[in-house]
Amino acid sequence: MNLSTPPPVEELDRDYADQLRAELVKNARRGQRKGSVWAPVIAAACGIAVITTGVVVLAQPDDRPGPSAATPSTSSPSPAKVQKVPAGSSPRVSLDLGPASAADAKEAARKCLAHRGGHNGAPNSAQPADAETATVHQARWLKVLPGEHGKLRPARDRMLAQTLTTREGVWALCLDSDLYQVFDPARAGIPFEQSVSLNAAEPINGQWTIAEVPHGRSTVLFADFSFVTMPDVARVEVRIRWTGGASPWYGVPVVAGGGYVAASQPGAVHRRGQMEIDFRTFDKAGRQTFAGVEYG
Repeated sequence: MNLSTPPPVEELDRDYADQLRAELVKNARRGQRKGSVWAPVIAAACGIAVITTGVVVLAQPDDRPGPSAATPSTSSPSPAKVQKVPAGSSPRVSLDLGPASAADAKEAARKCLAHRGGHNGAPNSAQPADAETATVHQARWLKVLPGEHGKLRPARDRMLAQTLTTREGVWALCLDSDLYQVFDPARAGIPFEQSVSLNAAEPINGQWTIAEVPHGRSTVLFADFSFVTMPDVARVEVRIRWTGGASPWYGVPVVAGGGYVAASQPGAVHRRGQMEIDFRTFDKAGRQTFAGVEYG
């Protein structure tokens, strides 16, 4: 299945719903993952894995939540294995740069809704004009990290991430003018949370990009996650662990069940395939509600 382009639109809503359910079941059964994925993407760049970039800012976030549960520590692994770094040992960095203006959000939404399909493989029935009357749940500027789109030095230092629902009920996640996730309950014929396999035990699901960008004798490790969540999730954080240690936790606030987060680690030296991405969720009180691992 080609996940880079949307599949053709089926004639019957029932067929579309069945296809979506089958894809979710297949994804949930991949390997022995602690967290399921909506539509995993592992791309190839320079003969290695997928990669995107951003500037690492080692500062505590202003909106940081309360203490998180630490991952149990183990004995030091061999250099060929991913380090088991306790969760509490990594600093926390906020990618949030504050709210976007209504004008900036609407302009990006018009371009976003012009795409006929999302990166999650679902068709988009909305039109650019629907941006005029859409309900914007969240529109915020986020830091762009090294490795974004496979570049060590991205051309921009921020991106506009927004979630919205059109008057006809189409839900969309846009990054600048790009449509990442889209869901049309009228076409699917099933509730939103059921369609994206969300529940209290696993309150987050989405699409991963995992990449390695060659950089001299080392690499820039990069991972990003466009996601949907249960309504009580207020923050999502991710970090990269590899054979040499762990990156900071990079986090974003979440409003109305969707968003985007990325992690980047320049100067990492590791063996191909020896990388894991930790991700976790927090509620409005700052309590950790879920933790999972995506394997690179």
